[in-house]
Amino acid sequence: MAVTQTMPPHQRALLQLLPDGLAWNKSPDSTLAALCLGLSQSTARVDWTGQQLLDERFPDRSRLLLDDWERFLGLPECDMTGASLQERQSYAGNKYRMKPSLNREFYIRLAAGFGFDIDIQPSPESQWVSIINVRTTTGYRHMNVLDNILTPLRIYDASALECILNRYKPAWQTFRYVYESSQPHG
Repeated sequence: MAVTQTMPPHQRALLQLLPDGLAWNKSPDSTLAALCLGLSQSTARVDWTGQQLLDERFPDRSRLLLDDWERFLGLPECDMTGASLQERQSYAGNKYRMKPSLNREFYIRLAAGFGFDIDIQPSPESQWVSIINVRTTTGYRHMNVLDNILTPLRIYDASALECILNRYKPAWQTFRYVYESSQPHG
């Protein structure tokens, strides 16, 4: 009997591997077809895992090996724990494709990868100081008596941005951050 096209693909493939003849009843309601249906679930699972492993080659599509990619890439950086799966994949993909540079465009693209719109200008005071203008609206809170004495008077929510930029800047460079629009926490 001919194998019907309405069967799942792996069941159909297993039935087609069997020899033809009267002893091999390949009809969809036969015991042999039911056995092949049960066996086909494991082959379908192996096929899915194989397809998924092709995606695991790239960190921005990885799910099974994302923890290994993060360990390899040194993630999470700057206390960015608690990110969703998509954010973790995006961070890993961005870091994997990153080509560090000393020019200002690298830092602008790096900040954009984390959702911040910035501009970098040289400081008139020194060639070793750059002013980072953060155009993205960020929240802040004021310092209180429970904070350390070295805590700034305003604490901005863009601490991840500052940490990332400070991590990749040259040691001789100093960044000063200016927040163009900010809103206090309520």
